[in-house]
Amino acid sequence: MTRRAARRFVMAVAAGLALAALGGCGTSPATRLYTLASVAESRGDRASPSDAIVIGVRAVTLPEELDRPEIVTRTGPNTVQLAEFDQWSAPLRDSVMRVIGQDLTVLLSGDRVAVYPWPPGTSVDRELVVQVTRFDGQLGGRCVLHAQWQMLTRRGTRSVITGRSTLNDACGSDYAAFAATQSRLLATLSAEIASAIDDARADVTAPRVEANPVPEDRPRVGE
Repeated sequence: MTRRAARRFVMAVAAGLALAALGGCGTSPATRLYTLASVAESRGDRASPSDAIVIGVRAVTLPEELDRPEIVTRTGPNTVQLAEFDQWSAPLRDSVMRVIGQDLTVLLSGDRVAVYPWPPGTSVDRELVVQVTRFDGQLGGRCVLHAQWQMLTRRGTRSVITGRSTLNDACGSDYAAFAATQSRLLATLSAEIASAIDDARADVTAPRVEANPVPEDRPRVGE
C-alpha cells in the first residue's frame, strides 16, 4: 500500500468513527421532566375574619440524597436508583414548599398563606417549619412520606403546634404515577397540618366554662 493510499485509509477510518460517535449521541433518550402538583380539596369551612391568621411556610428540609434533579426510587431495603433520564423540573425542596403552601391555601381558605421569602409588606402570624425525613418509594409498590413539623410564633422563638406524620400510598409503575402519588402524600400531610391549626384555633376561641360554685348555704360533705 502506498503512502497516499494508507493516508486515505486512516482518514476514512477516522471519519467512520466520528460518524458512529455522532450517531450514538443522536440516539440518547431525551430527559423527561416531572413536577409536583397541589391536589388538596377544599373542606368548605372558612375561618371567621376575627380568627383568620397569616401563615408562612418558612422552611422545608429534605434528606440530602433526595434533593437532587434525578428522581430517587427504592429498589430494595438498602438500595436506591437514580433515574438518569427522569428528573424533577425544579429543585425538590422548593417544589415541596410550593405545594404545601398551595395545599394549605385551599384547606385554610379563611386564612392567608405565604411561602418564604414573603412578598414585600407581608407580616406573618405563624411560621411553619417541616422536616421531611423520608420522601421516596418503589415503582409499582408504595410511596412513603415521613415528616415532623411545627408551627412557630412570628419571630420563631416558641413552638405553638407540633406534629409528626407517617404516610404511604400505592404507586404506579412509571415516574408520572410516582410524581402523582408524591403529590397526594403532600396533600395528606397538608390536611393534617391544617386540622391541627384549626384544632388549636378552636381551643383558643372556645368559650370558657366555669364550674358552678357550691352555694354558701348548702351543707358540704363531711359537715
